[in-house]
Amino acid sequence: MDFRDLTQHHLKALMEQIDALNFEISTVKSAKLIVHEASHYFDHLVTLSGQEMLVKIYSALNEYEIINDAIINNKAKPQAHNIINFLNTLKNWNHAKFANELSNGSHSPSFQNWSYNFETTGDLDIFNKPSGEELLTVTFKYNDTPYVRVPFTMESLWETNAMWAEIIYQFELVRKLEGSARTVEAHLMQEEYEHYLYNPGLFVYSVAAHLVSSFINLGDIPSAFNLSKALCSISLNLPFKYYGQIKRTQGTIFKGQVNRLLNNTTNLNPTFIFLALLENIVESGLDIIDLNNEHGLDINKILAINNLPDKLVLNREILFEINELSLKVYGPHTDLYTFQKNKGLECFEMFGIEGGLNQHPAYLIAMASRSQSCVFQGWDEEAFEEGESETFKRQEILHELLKKMIT
Repeated sequence: MDFRDLTQHHLKALMEQIDALNFEISTVKSAKLIVHEASHYFDHLVTLSGQEMLVKIYSALNEYEIINDAIINNKAKPQAHNIINFLNTLKNWNHAKFANELSNGSHSPSFQNWSYNFETTGDLDIFNKPSGEELLTVTFKYNDTPYVRVPFTMESLWETNAMWAEIIYQFELVRKLEGSARTVEAHLMQEEYEHYLYNPGLFVYSVAAHLVSSFINLGDIPSAFNLSKALCSISLNLPFKYYGQIKRTQGTIFKGQVNRLLNNTTNLNPTFIFLALLENIVESGLDIIDLNNEHGLDINKILAINNLPDKLVLNREILFEINELSLKVYGPHTDLYTFQKNKGLECFEMFGIEGGLNQHPAYLIAMASRSQSCVFQGWDEEAFEEGESETFKRQEILHELLKKMIT
C-alpha cells in the first residue's frame, strides 16, 4: 500500500481514534485514503481470486529471477510460461484500452435517467492473439446519449469494494454528528460522491454500484455500495466448481449473456458471477430490505437465491482451496509469497466470504497498521525515515522487477 501524500503519523492518529472508539471528522481525508488502499490489499490477500493472483505474481517473479540468472551465467534459458500467464492476467484485469469516453461528461445523479448497453467482445492476449476468453463492456447512456464505455473486469470489483470502504466510513462518521454540523457534513458528502460517481472518466470505480442502483432501484449511495460490496465479495471468493451450479438467469437484464459467459468460461472469472448474482436478485423480486437481517445484509439469503450453499459451507471450501494453492516456480520470492498467503488465510478465517461487509471499515485501518506492507511518502522527516524502511525497499525492488518483466 503506497500512500504518496500521507506519513506514518496519519496512520498513528487514526489508530489512536480506533483504540478510543472516537472517530474525528478532521481526519476523514486520511482515513478514506487508507481504507481505500487497504481494501485493495484485503482483496489481494483475503479472497480466493486474490490468492490465485498471488500465485501468478510470485511464480512469475521467481521465473524471471531464474531466467535472468541463466542469461548472466550463459545457461540454457528456461521458458517464460509463468511470466506470460501473469502478464495476460494483468492485462485482462485492467483492459484500459476498452474504455472510451464518448461524449462530454454528465454529472447528473438522477439514476432513473441512466441506461446501459451491454456488449461482449473476444479478448486478446499480450501477443494480440485471441485468448479464448470474452469481456463484457458497459456503455453508459444518459437520456439516450452515450457517454462512456467501461470494461467490466476484476478491477471494477476491487474498486467498488474500495469505494464502499471509504463511503461507509464517512457515512458512519457523519451519522454520529449532531445538529447543524451533521447537516453540513451530510450535504458535503452527498455532493462530493455524486460528482465523483457520475463522472464518466471515473465510472470504472462505480460501474458495479451503478448497475445495482439502477436495477434494484436504490436511490442512495450507501445502500447501492453496501449491496455491491456483498455481491463483489461473494464473486471474488466463489470457487470455480460452483460456476456450473449457480442458478441460470432468465435474461431480464443481460439478455442471456450471463448464462453464455458462465457456460464458456474456463477459469475463475468473478465478474461473470457478479452479473449472475445481480440478475437473479432482480428476477427474485426482492429489494435490499428483504435481503437484510438484524446484523445487516444477509449473505445467506443472497446465496440461497442463487442456488449456492450457505456461507459456512463455502467458507470451509474456500479455505481448503486457498490452502491447496502453491507456487509453480520456487525461488527468491517464495518466502514473501508464503508470508502473504498465510496472512490471507489468517484474515479469511476471521472475515469469511463476507469480506467484512457488516463491520465498520475501520478494521481496514487496523489491518494496514499490522500489515508490514505500508509505504508513506509524505514530505517530512518522519516520512524520510519511513522511506528507508524494509517495506519501502521491498516495494522498490518489486517495482523494478515488474518493469523489467513487462519490457
